[in-house]
Amino acid sequence: MGAGIASGQALSPSVAATLDVLAAEIELAGARCIFLDRVIGEVMDRLTDDDRERMLQGLHGVDLLAQHLTSLSAFTRTMSLAAPADLTLPVDAAIAEITLGALAERMTAGLGGSEDDEADDADSGDVDMF
Repeated sequence: MGAGIASGQALSPSVAATLDVLAAEIELAGARCIFLDRVIGEVMDRLTDDDRERMLQGLHGVDLLAQHLTSLSAFTRTMSLAAPADLTLPVDAAIAEITLGALAERMTAGLGGSEDDEADDADSGDVDMF
């Protein structure tokens, strides 16, 4: 589950800060799509013609996903700049819904919180890339 607040106090950052942190995470997801796009491109040369055609369809899907994430990030950043600085909202329940531990921890830290002892579990649910 998501990271908590060590002090026991609710985390209520500004809407602007929340949208900014969200935009950064969307950008990270987009960067991972770009990496995947590159890897798929490298592997395609080694495939049979039939497999290459199928992989090309997947490559187009990854490219579309990267463009989608880029657009969402730009929208979210623009909204973060437009949000009133004094408008806040509680985010604890939303962060608790995040099943990737590292993501929840990054967002909690980005929103001014800190991870609690339970969130420091070695099995965060994140996939380790080698």
